[in-house]
Amino acid sequence: MMYQIFKFILITNIIFSSYAYKREGNNINFKKEYSLTIQVEGILIKKGFIYIAIYNNEKDFLISPYIKKKIKVNDFLGSITFKKLQVGEYAVTMYQDLNGNGKLDKLFSVPLEPYGLSNNPSSFPIFNKLKFNINKDETIKIKIRN
Repeated sequence: MMYQIFKFILITNIIFSSYAYKREGNNINFKKEYSLTIQVEGILIKKGFIYIAIYNNEKDFLISPYIKKKIKVNDFLGSITFKKLQVGEYAVTMYQDLNGNGKLDKLFSVPLEPYGLSNNPSSFPIFNKLKFNINKDETIKIKIRN
C-alpha cells in the first residue's frame, strides 16, 4: 500500500514538473513556460558585443530589463533562445556595441551604433509599439539598423 502511494506521488510530480502554479483560494492556476527565439538579420560588422534586453512591462521599459544578455558578436550564430517565459506581453531591444563601452552611443537621441527592436518599427522605441504576446513558443525576427 505504501509503495502504491509513493508511486502515485512520484508519477504526479513527473507529470506536473514542467508547470509552475499559483494558488488562489481553492483554485490552482497552472502556468506553462514558453520559449522566445530571436532571429537577428543584418549584422554587417563582425566585432564588439550584442546586448539584448527583454522587457515585460511598460513601467520598466528602457530602465530595468526583465532579462538581459551580452553576447560576443563572433560567438553569435544569428539567433538566441530565451526559455521559461510566462504568458504575457514582452518587448525586445538590442544593439551592437562596436567600441566596447557597454552602451548604445547616440547623438541627440539618434543611435550611432547598430540596433534593433521587436516589431521593427521605424520610430522611437515605445513599449506599446514593440510589444508582442507570448502564449506559446514564439520566434521573432529583428532587423539590425546600421
